[in-house]
Amino acid sequence: MEFIRAGAGKAELYRLNTRRFENDISFRKSYERLSSMRQRKIDAYRFRRDKNLSLGAGLLLDYGLSRYGLREQDVLIACGPNGKPYLPEYPRIDFNLSHSGEHVLCAVSTEEIGADIQQHCGKNVEKLARRFFSEREAAALEQAGEERETRERLFYRLWARKEAYGKLTGKGIAAALSADLLPGEDVYPENLSEKAAASKNGSGLGRTLVPRGMASARGGAQMTTVRLDGKRLLWEEHDGIEGYSIALCRYG
Repeated sequence: MEFIRAGAGKAELYRLNTRRFENDISFRKSYERLSSMRQRKIDAYRFRRDKNLSLGAGLLLDYGLSRYGLREQDVLIACGPNGKPYLPEYPRIDFNLSHSGEHVLCAVSTEEIGADIQQHCGKNVEKLARRFFSEREAAALEQAGEERETRERLFYRLWARKEAYGKLTGKGIAAALSADLLPGEDVYPENLSEKAAASKNGSGLGRTLVPRGMASARGGAQMTTVRLDGKRLLWEEHDGIEGYSIALCRYG
């Protein structure tokens, strides 16, 4: 389990690789720690991979709630109109669960949050961007350079942003797809010259095309702000896992 402190201590992120649950003994021990509701969810899945992901989600939530002296098996979990889970008996605690590939992510906070993890799975990202992204986002992807890995990383960082924003609002990804989540300015990565930035992104133009929040060093965290519908949004993004993007979104 990886612990990532975020949001100046107001939010905490936990990540778990569910491969450990391929071991039947490990699976059973963790399963028995969880509520009957979570156990029923796990049992309802047909494939072991899905069972492992559901188990991991329950385990991370249990671990995150322990910070507040709570246990997953002791709290009531309800869902809002669009399916966002919440704790009706503890309205000051917000949480989010997400999974992709073999990894599960959990965020727990005393403020409203949205969190998402996305595996870079090699789809036609340019076609998806033209269909679902804003015009400016799609243009940023096209200008990100010739290397497919660079464009793919940018696409999934944006997609994780959108998923996290949809979870923050409780309206889901459909309401977030058309939102332009690029900031108003393009900036250079820290300690990266304009010439190097242009070269890094395959651009011969005189100005870098790396959007703010899209150029953090691998393994680090990047803070990004965007104004949308009159509200200031803050993202904390992590890319420390090879082939994955993680985003935490909150009002700032």
